[in-house]
Amino acid sequence: MPSSPFLLNTRSRRCPRWARWAQTGLGRSLLALLLGVFLTLGWGWVASPGVAQIANPLSPGNNTLPPSGVQRVGQIEVTAVTLDGTALFDIASPAVFNRNESGAAMPVEVRARQIESNLNQVFNRSLALIYDDDTIDRSSLEVSIEPIGGQPVLFAVGTGLAEPRVLLTVTDTDAQYSGLSQADLADRWQEVLRDSLRRAITSRLPEARQRQIRRTLWVLLAGVLLTLALTSIWQLLGWRKNTLEQRQTAQESLPIPPGEDSPRQELQQLFSYQITLAQRLQVVAFFRWLMFWGVAFVWISGIAAVLYIFPQTRGYAFGLFSIPVLLLLTWFFAGLLNRLANLGIERVAQAWGKNELGDLDDIQRKSMRLSTITGAVKGLKTTVIYALATLLVLQTLRVAPASLLAFGAVAALALSFAAQSLVKDLVNGFLILLEDQYAIGDLVTTGTTTGIVENLNLRITQIRGEDGRLVTLPNSLIAQVENLSRTWSRANLLIDVAYGTNVDEALWVVHETAHVMANDPEWRSAILNPVEMLGVEAMSHAGLTLLIWIRTRPLKQFLVAREFRRRLRIAFDQAGIAIGVPHVTFSEPGSGLETNGNGATPPRTESGAAEPR
Repeated sequence: MPSSPFLLNTRSRRCPRWARWAQTGLGRSLLALLLGVFLTLGWGWVASPGVAQIANPLSPGNNTLPPSGVQRVGQIEVTAVTLDGTALFDIASPAVFNRNESGAAMPVEVRARQIESNLNQVFNRSLALIYDDDTIDRSSLEVSIEPIGGQPVLFAVGTGLAEPRVLLTVTDTDAQYSGLSQADLADRWQEVLRDSLRRAITSRLPEARQRQIRRTLWVLLAGVLLTLALTSIWQLLGWRKNTLEQRQTAQESLPIPPGEDSPRQELQQLFSYQITLAQRLQVVAFFRWLMFWGVAFVWISGIAAVLYIFPQTRGYAFGLFSIPVLLLLTWFFAGLLNRLANLGIERVAQAWGKNELGDLDDIQRKSMRLSTITGAVKGLKTTVIYALATLLVLQTLRVAPASLLAFGAVAALALSFAAQSLVKDLVNGFLILLEDQYAIGDLVTTGTTTGIVENLNLRITQIRGEDGRLVTLPNSLIAQVENLSRTWSRANLLIDVAYGTNVDEALWVVHETAHVMANDPEWRSAILNPVEMLGVEAMSHAGLTLLIWIRTRPLKQFLVAREFRRRLRIAFDQAGIAIGVPHVTFSEPGSGLETNGNGATPPRTESGAAEPR
């Protein structure tokens, strides 16, 4: 007979090459890096000042919320004035609640961009004059204060400027927000602007450019060296991981040696060894994951450092890496917590597995329950951790809380109907795990589906059928399940023998064959009870039907039944017992005699008819 599909290794199934590559450690790492780069560039673009002016389509009203980078404090809006990517100070203006109809009021972000434009024009003009005339004193740029209309106005003078250039006006709103008088605030801003403009001019001179290039080379060299070091450690850990996986595979394929107590002892040792190997694999995978993130952070930090070195790109260093680094850090710590939780779950599983109380069946069932429950708990834990991390990021970034609440209410209303089956799946999945109805590796029948349970979590159950099909069932649809491998299994055998066979002799041959097989060292561990039931099950035109039940270890009934049929065929041949075949009764015309298929004359009844067999 062909081997049963239930005895095939369920993990050796075909899948596309790209899917197998994506399941490897390198594939997952590269996919995570690509996703991180996408988040970095995508969110950096969204967080840029230009995109920040786009109206939020999820907001309750158009342009009622201040744009990104603007903080509303009562009736005042505040934003920062930056130069070369560095915030100099905060300016304030009366709040504009509808930027589409602002009228004569100037939004604070427009005023900040105008001040930044004035500063850029001043140091660009001064820099051009310095390049044209080397005799101009580079430190002669000053910022003066002149009262105009009762308000102090700051001007840039010196460094070859033909006339003073207006920088900004200190308003009453600025003074009110800062808690200082206009004159005191003007003096403070005067010093800040003077130092910032001189720094901007100095950082663009040829000698400064050479220093910046040298710093860039040092940063890149340090990044390359750190990358090589971390990559080497990552590769060494990969070799260690492959070694542990080979040990695990070899240990799984080892046969259980014969002996009186060997099945129990070997199973206990195998189970504890597998838990230890699984933990060691988790630790190695965790450190490889750390090495990958170390490389990612090295290059993210290196690129940010290079951008910060040059004043022209310093703004991108903050704009492109402030919020994305927050996202990547959150993702990193969420992944770190997820990995540590996996190690904790494995630790608890190991402690549970070391409890060797109970018989061999309990130990086998415990190993199946451990793999099932740990898989389900890990999946639930991962979902909760990343969901909380997402909410934390949204709260930290203050991404339109009112809009999120409004959108969440609409989404909850829409999903409330579709999520009913999901809730049923989760509840039923929890009860399946709690009541231990079945576990990964069990042979079950539910509805019209029969097969090995390959995957089980709180939502779905996946069963590999006899023909290799993987059937996915939501847990809410599993109303009745037949577990064919819970604690023990049974081989039910029906044997047809000829009608004229000595029944007692045939039963004795079947009984002795079962006991001999049960005492065989190769099959001793698979058979629990060689003769659980034995007798004549039926009589028919084909002969006598003998029934024997052999209790086996879980999922061993197929192998035991095949081997028992082979041995019984040889034993019947040695004992001269014929297999039952259908009989046909017929009569020869004119002879008055009837014969059966064997050529013998059957006895007759009182009515003259042949006695039925």
